[in-house]
Amino acid sequence: MKTFSERLIAIEERLKNWWEFGKQEYPCIVARALKDDHGPIPDTDDLARFWSDPDFVIDRQMKIIDNTNYYCDAVPFHYIDFGASAMAGVLGAQMEYVNKEAVWPLEFVKSIEESLEVGIERESFVYKTIIEMTKRSAAISKDNHFVTPYALGGPADNIAGIYGTQPLLMDMVTKPEKVKRALEHMKRLWIKAFNEINVVIELGDNRGYCGWAEIWAPGTTFPIQEDFSYMISVDMFSEFCIPHIADIADTMDFPFYHMDGVTHHIVPLLDLAMLKVIQWDPGPGKERLSLWYDFFKHILSRKKSIQVYGTAGEIDKLISTVGARGVLVIVSDPTNEEAEMMAEKYGYG
Repeated sequence: MKTFSERLIAIEERLKNWWEFGKQEYPCIVARALKDDHGPIPDTDDLARFWSDPDFVIDRQMKIIDNTNYYCDAVPFHYIDFGASAMAGVLGAQMEYVNKEAVWPLEFVKSIEESLEVGIERESFVYKTIIEMTKRSAAISKDNHFVTPYALGGPADNIAGIYGTQPLLMDMVTKPEKVKRALEHMKRLWIKAFNEINVVIELGDNRGYCGWAEIWAPGTTFPIQEDFSYMISVDMFSEFCIPHIADIADTMDFPFYHMDGVTHHIVPLLDLAMLKVIQWDPGPGKERLSLWYDFFKHILSRKKSIQVYGTAGEIDKLISTVGARGVLVIVSDPTNEEAEMMAEKYGYG
């Protein structure tokens, strides 16, 4: 297997081209698998330790990196994972450890007006823990792995996390101007948090960046999202969310958008010139790529690249249907044998 430096040299031109919607003979592929003879991976049933003990988390993640084979355009990375709602914790929410897949915030804001008083709580347990884990991972990341920011959510996601989904939906109807002021405030906190965590990550001095989607970029990047938007119309999405998505995208070099199960919001997103990539996550029960060929063609026709999740057996049909240009597939749970075959088949040598 290639060293970290050799891998970076091998992938950077191909991924730069993908980010810019350049011509491709083959799709970009991201695949990784635990080594067949891998050593033990630290584990615990103590959920507080699993999520928030820096010693345990760093040891576990380094063991995972050391025991993983990376194929095609994959890079070793450490996602600073405090759950999908980590930003709510950074803003002061207490966090509930649900299981090894989820940590949820406990709402503490009583009104949309009160959300304007929320800020980054630098003395909170969540913030201190995230910063410590990021610093410690960055300190050992040089020529070994990329460190990714924690889950920053979206402005509406984060208000919902600290205030509640239902009251936010109600306020969008009854107090739209106050919601817009709250979203503006959350956007500014998002941008501040993003810039601050990248300063910490840059202590590792690796070339390029990586977000939780595990795709290398030659400049700053992050999967922008508004999962809350699943519950609102296109008109409301355009009115409340799109202006802030555009501003957040402008703060980074290689922005892309994480779409989660709702296709109709693609219309205003494709009008954002600065947005380079759409990531599609269809949700449980709708994973087959063949369900979404027309959707992918529509995005690609607007000269936006796409990132999708699929199996090794779906790639040929995907490419014969939508083409290779602008396509990156993250392969779901391949075996080492499957990953080696894909690397040979799709031009990775």
